[in-house]
Amino acid sequence: MRDPTLDLKVIHLVRDPRAVASSRIKSRHGLIRESLQVVRSRDPHIHRMPFLDAGHKLGGKKEAGGGSDYHALGAMEVICSSMAKTLQTALHPPDWLQGNYMAVRYEDLVVEPIKTLRQVYGFVNLAVSPDMEKFALNMTSGPGYSSKPFVVSARNASQALSAWRTALSYQQIKQVEEYCQQPMALLGYERVGSPEEVKDLSRTLLRKPRL
Repeated sequence: MRDPTLDLKVIHLVRDPRAVASSRIKSRHGLIRESLQVVRSRDPHIHRMPFLDAGHKLGGKKEAGGGSDYHALGAMEVICSSMAKTLQTALHPPDWLQGNYMAVRYEDLVVEPIKTLRQVYGFVNLAVSPDMEKFALNMTSGPGYSSKPFVVSARNASQALSAWRTALSYQQIKQVEEYCQQPMALLGYERVGSPEEVKDLSRTLLRKPRL
């Protein structure tokens, strides 16, 4: 980034941490080792935030995920801590980062694919081709939403955005919000106040980001 011979720019793709947590739980078996590595990589000198539900690890065994769900959620604390540091640097950028960093929300990309795509391409001084715009529209206006992990396919954007609201329990959602409150606030992801608010899909949980 400091090399004057390079015109390096950073495009940081972000997503609602609750949706990230939902994807990690859905992919629990494929990511269990990775989740364990993430949890173990946390700084031992930093006080670890406890689970809101002290019996979650044991109680989770009654559900499909068991301990793997526990580790998937635990990994979110480390992931969001790292994300918070990155976003704070972007919020108060040093000279070498000013004008060279752009955060792109997944939600904006799928709701307004052409507008967001043009902003990204404009940031790196490129023009979007008609074929790329067509591809972006196709990938965000598919007939459904795949339940299989690690599958890239055209999908219904609205279903993809709200899937976590029906997949996660209210307790899981509040746990992720506890871990990720700082990056969520910076990125414009509103926290929920009740189980009813989670299920009300007519209510958007997006606001203008601070970045």
